[in-house]
Amino acid sequence: MTMRSATLGVALLVAGCGAPDSSAAPQADMPARTWQYFVTHPAEIEPMQKVCHDWAGSGAAAGAEPAVVMTNCRAAAFAKSQLQIRR
Repeated sequence: MTMRSATLGVALLVAGCGAPDSSAAPQADMPARTWQYFVTHPAEIEPMQKVCHDWAGSGAAAGAEPAVVMTNCRAAAFAKSQLQIRR
């Protein structure tokens, strides 16, 4: 019984190994943007926020989100709030 349990345990560990599916990762290849950029290009706020939501829902570890994504998400959110204040 112990040998069966050990074999099953090893099989489960090996099954979890392997390269992660990179096609499932949200978009991260983008230039860094400032909030001023998003204020002058408001049409780009919504697509950026979609990328932000994709990363938030990806289940990736907190430290796995690329800095450019985090920076752009914050810049887009701040620009959106500034545009709403101006109305």
